[in-house]
Amino acid sequence: MWLDHLILFLGWALFYSLHSILLLEKVKNKIGLKPRTYRVLYNSISFLLIVAVLFVGAIIPSPLIFKPSPVAFYAGLMLSTVGIFVIKRAFRNYSTGVFLGIKKEGDNPELKMEGLQSRIRHPLYTGTLMIFIGYFVYNPLLSSAVTLISLFIYLPIGIRLEEQKLIKKFGEQYLSYKRNVPSLFPKITFSKSQS
Repeated sequence: MWLDHLILFLGWALFYSLHSILLLEKVKNKIGLKPRTYRVLYNSISFLLIVAVLFVGAIIPSPLIFKPSPVAFYAGLMLSTVGIFVIKRAFRNYSTGVFLGIKKEGDNPELKMEGLQSRIRHPLYTGTLMIFIGYFVYNPLLSSAVTLISLFIYLPIGIRLEEQKLIKKFGEQYLSYKRNVPSLFPKITFSKSQS
């Protein structure tokens, strides 16, 4: 049982490592493919790896960490559903074709700061986190916990690498955005009501 879960953890470590390493500019330059071709290759590798790791997580025998209550069952399901909507909403600011490598990115890309990105800098990570937490609450298996812990370990690394790339690309504009907009969760402000 422990070996199965260690393999699952190592699978996530491999996925997150390749996800980050393949985004590094020096790696892209060393491979030497055209940007669109590289993007298609990157997405294909990422897709195949994540499917493989999720498959391992689904087939290994895994004990429940705690017995879920009906409230936890529905709360987890709702949190995961909201996470899916956060990701869907975040993609409104991106071209799916460019993201997948099917279309060429424009010569002067703009920093997207409208919509959900005006509240949080990394809504795709926020949505993913909500999905994984929700799934763990919904189905509290040891394999779900390993998946969630792997994400918690990766997030600070992934965010840092992403932000280094964005600072290089957008400079002071991104640094200003970073100072004013939180990373994963929106600021909750309570305004005083005027009487």
